[in-house]
Amino acid sequence: MKKTILYSLLVSVIVLSTAAKIESNECDVRVLKNELLQSLKPDFKYDSSNTSRFILESKMQGTEIEIPLYASEKYRLLFNTANLPVDVDIKIYNKRVGTKNRKLLYSSSEENVTGKIFTYEPVHQNKIYVDYILPGVEEKGITGCIVFLLGYKVG
Repeated sequence: MKKTILYSLLVSVIVLSTAAKIESNECDVRVLKNELLQSLKPDFKYDSSNTSRFILESKMQGTEIEIPLYASEKYRLLFNTANLPVDVDIKIYNKRVGTKNRKLLYSSSEENVTGKIFTYEPVHQNKIYVDYILPGVEEKGITGCIVFLLGYKVG
């Protein structure tokens, strides 16, 4: 009887500690997005957003998203990486990966930012390609996310 109670207690502690770890790494998109919305005011209006979720691995990883733009509009792109436990390099290109004459337009690693919010305002582009590059980590299975928000100039 004592062994059954002890095993039940042990299993409960393991389940609760695992659930607490998963919950602490959850991406609260609403909070991260609200932080970015403040960076649009007063000259830009919200257009759209995207959330990219990651499970960190031992090897470097990345993903690319395509963002269509109207050439006649002015845009502000905002990225919130506060939920990532590692530094991410955000690179913006004029063409998709593997295309000839691909030109780097922006890299977050070249920006002197103390926080986790990055800003880029493209000039006369009809499509841009955003690459998220995450380094490898020793402890696999850690989760995180990046929230991207697009705004357009008012007036």
